Amino acid sequence: MKNNELPVFTNAARAEDIAATLLESGAVIVADFLARDTLDAFNREMDGPLSRERPDRQFMTPDYDYFFGTRTRHLTGLSGRSEIFREQIMRHALYSALCETILLPHCATYQFNYGHVFEIAPGARRQPLHRDGDCWSYLPVAFDVEVASIVALSDFTADNGATLVIPGSHRWPREKALDYSEALPAVMPAGAALLYLGGTAHAAGDNRTTQDLRRGMHVSFCLGWLRTEENNYLVSPIEEVRKFPRRTQELLGYQAHDASPAGGCLGVYNMLDPVELMSDDQFRFRDQS
Repeated sequence: MKNNELPVFTNAARAEDIAATLLESGAVIVADFLARDTLDAFNREMDGPLSRERPDRQFMTPDYDYFFGTRTRHLTGLSGRSEIFREQIMRHALYSALCETILLPHCATYQFNYGHVFEIAPGARRQPLHRDGDCWSYLPVAFDVEVASIVALSDFTADNGATLVIPGSHRWPREKALDYSEALPAVMPAGAALLYLGGTAHAAGDNRTTQDLRRGMHVSFCLGWLRTEENNYLVSPIEEVRKFPRRTQELLGYQAHDASPAGGCLGVYNMLDPVELMSDDQFRFRDQS
């Protein structure tokens, strides 16, 4: 089944089928990615914090100010804000399956990259077409380094600015120009997700409505040996991280990457694996010399 030529699956579809189509087309829609109770509970958690964010806030540089515009509220640091996000969304079984298929051939372990809730108001203009994988612009590799998604927390329509996607653009030469005329809107109901690769060109669309706020969420994962887009170590105090389940700690980057003589050795502390040290109540991440 297709939606404006974007492949559409249900959450019950085989992960290997979704992965194969994602690798071929660069983007797919999963129609019922979040259960209704999870969606509703998470939205209620986000309502208050999101309402306190300014849509006209300033970012690191004028380029980012232009990219995000002045009619969108943003909320980041999701792994520290919400247990629902940490345990039901970030650890969604389909994310795990796709990362294992697409990322693990190129790393010892993958990691959570970025979580970002956004709410786009009427009058917001479309973003420049871009590739999320260009965050690692100095990386000269020909394989996929990121599995990303836009989760619809409210209905995405063509009028309220549904994410625009260019299918197949993950296979294009980098010098090829990106054109909106080749982009398709990811029209989907609340609870659905657009899954895409780091090399797939996309952009938020124009919100042409008069009163329809479009709420969505970016969730992405990357190779374990890359620096993540969001500094997840600063999101939660270490004493809170210590209480998280081990798998959550690993996804947030508190696990050494490939610490063995046959591979690399990244992210160690005092020549030990930090995720192992998490379980030691006497360990407080201070100088051990």
